[in-house]
Amino acid sequence: MRQSERMNSAANDWEAAPWDACDEVADRQLEGYRERSVKPIQWQAIRSIVPNGKLFGLEKQWFVSRDVEYFAEHGDEQLLLIQLAWHGFPDPPEWGLVSRAAGNENARWSEWGYFAHLPACWSLPQDQ
Repeated sequence: MRQSERMNSAANDWEAAPWDACDEVADRQLEGYRERSVKPIQWQAIRSIVPNGKLFGLEKQWFVSRDVEYFAEHGDEQLLLIQLAWHGFPDPPEWGLVSRAAGNENARWSEWGYFAHLPACWSLPQDQ
């Protein structure tokens, strides 16, 4: 599916970030999302970080201000799971994913788009 078709589809379960990204960017993000969606990731809640605490070298408020609800470290990657309060067409799907290389606090975060359903092999904390 071309990005222009994804952008205008109310039935789209995945959306690039930003929503109007070119085909090349959207295809790269979708490929990255699919690669990570088959990994058995155990997510932890951002709220479990103590107030004024740090995670991945960043203050807790940095995550809260970006709608990050969960974090994980899997293999050589740090991952963040975003949950949007406003979601569904015309807004993006509910969940977003970003990641960066572990062990390098200066590494850039890569976006892997927004999606409507969590992959079955991902585990959120039980107190949900």
